[in-house]
Amino acid sequence: MKFSIITPSYAQGTYIRENIESVLRQRWGDFEHIVVDGGSDDETVEILRNYPHLKWVSEKDEGQADALNKGLRMATGDIVGWINSDDYYTKGTLRKVAEAFADPAVQWVIGDISLFLEESGEFVALNSPVVSWGTLQRNPDIVRQQGAFFRRDFLVQGGAWNKEFFMVMDFDLWARLAKRSQPQMLREQLAVFRIQKSQKSGLANLRRQTAEMTRVLRRERADAVNILRLKAKKEGHWLKGTLKNLLIHTGLLDSRFLHKPLRGWEDDAR
Repeated sequence: MKFSIITPSYAQGTYIRENIESVLRQRWGDFEHIVVDGGSDDETVEILRNYPHLKWVSEKDEGQADALNKGLRMATGDIVGWINSDDYYTKGTLRKVAEAFADPAVQWVIGDISLFLEESGEFVALNSPVVSWGTLQRNPDIVRQQGAFFRRDFLVQGGAWNKEFFMVMDFDLWARLAKRSQPQMLREQLAVFRIQKSQKSGLANLRRQTAEMTRVLRRERADAVNILRLKAKKEGHWLKGTLKNLLIHTGLLDSRFLHKPLRGWEDDAR
């Protein structure tokens, strides 16, 4: 079983070495690691050149989904994984995933992940909820793409990633795929999702994320109640985050809380 691991990247030279090394540490015989960089002007390209096993390109693209599709066109493996340049796999991930795909009926696999809160150095293990179209429309925040792997043919037939989405190309993909086949849930820690200050999934893009999620839900004819619930929850998050930033700015709250997830995120992620 050959794995194709795709890493979209832009200006992530601080983290990409750890990402690459985590794939190498898998000690899996047949794999390729494809890095699609958006033309970074930091140390990224210099680091990539130090790893002759990589397939990589560094050029301007149309965003993360475009980079992922470019990587998919380069991929020759049976199984595709997507791990962003500031995230990384844990020990034995490819072996565990391969065991799950030994069943030919399994089209995609979703495992558990850990959050790494860079500001505090804290790790938080998260068990992925069972994923289906029903659970996705009730709570789109259960998407944890770091622990997801797909048969390449299934991914291609499902339409791969939609570059019209800036924030939720993962949720959009999962919604489409879940209607075709329910994933195999793997109760193993597969990857680490780094929470760091420069990532796009922060307060500044929260309302854009909400609008994109709503667009997917409406397209897929989700229950209107679920759409209203999502909007209310996200607006609550935006208000809490805005208040937190105001308190930090005025000195009423310690700045170490700036990049810490909002209270209640554990419940939202279940």
